[in-house]
Amino acid sequence: MQEILETLGQRMRQLRERERVSQEDFADYCGLHRTAVSMLERGKTIPRLDTLLIVSRALGVTVSRLLRGIERWGALPSKTKFRDATVNHG
Repeated sequence: MQEILETLGQRMRQLRERERVSQEDFADYCGLHRTAVSMLERGKTIPRLDTLLIVSRALGVTVSRLLRGIERWGALPSKTKFRDATVNHG
């Protein structure tokens, strides 16, 4: 999971830097604290859905674009697959 968060953070940083916006200015624009943006970009926190919406809008991309392919960069937590659970119950 950590690799996924770090990859997402790197993507966010690349998109922000492509626009030549400082982390502090970006945080202000998004209504977030600079340390929150820093933690997101370093993969140190799991973003809430509303944060992803705000950040993606500020970066000029959709949430889908921001997350596209992220799952390939790290292992997801091991949980029972939804499909397996529905087969056993129905």
